[in-house]
Amino acid sequence: QIPIPSVPAFQPSTPIPERLEAVQRYIRELQYNHTGTQFFEIKKSRPLTGLMDLAKEMTKEALPIKCLEAVILGIYLTNNMTTLDRFPISFKTHFSGNYFRHIVLGVNFGGRYGALGISRREELMYKAPIFRTLSELIFDFEDAYRRCWHTLKKVKLGHCVSHDPHSVEQIEWKHSILDLDKLTREDFRKELERHARDMRLKIGKGTGLPSPTKDRKKDVSSPQRGQASPHRRNSRGDRRPSGEKKPADSKAMPDLNGYQIRV
Repeated sequence: QIPIPSVPAFQPSTPIPERLEAVQRYIRELQYNHTGTQFFEIKKSRPLTGLMDLAKEMTKEALPIKCLEAVILGIYLTNNMTTLDRFPISFKTHFSGNYFRHIVLGVNFGGRYGALGISRREELMYKAPIFRTLSELIFDFEDAYRRCWHTLKKVKLGHCVSHDPHSVEQIEWKHSILDLDKLTREDFRKELERHARDMRLKIGKGTGLPSPTKDRKKDVSSPQRGQASPHRRNSRGDRRPSGEKKPADSKAMPDLNGYQIRV
């Protein structure tokens, strides 16, 4: 009999750092999948609610996982930690003529950065939330890759993931794509800190309550649609109040009233 790891459960008084350690222990106990067979099919384009259903299935099956599955599982197990910000971090490295890709779940608690995940290498997965800046966290991963004889080529950073397990939004996996071959060390650091500021601003603005997918599609006529913005989820959230400005247009009244009834 192979023991099945128990999904961590927390008391309300349990500090966030201790919860993160417990989540990482659970991910580690599932073990890394060395079989060459992907046990769970993960499509990044799926809405968050679908990915959370898949994560729940992972906890039931308790099969070995790889890095992307660990990220989805990390989001699922930290959804109730509303003071914790979660965002994906992807790495592309070069070693011995080949390119390799890896992903972890970046976390930010109390202004300190860390990471959850799984890897063949111990130093390329869990990072306690002790790093004062995002750049310090990424540079630590870069040093770890260097010790494995890998050269870091690209870093892709996503935006913060919603804590609502029923959200129909998609995870923004690569809001910032940083090519180290085209950036100086200082420029690389500045871009990382710019992304950290973008995440803080987005959290400060808030996204409001998510509306059903069908209702979102009917809102494409918002006058803000023409404004170019990389924050897709934020722009959708910003479009919703635009309906309040339409009473002057008599033609829009029926649709507006119907929208209010659905909400």
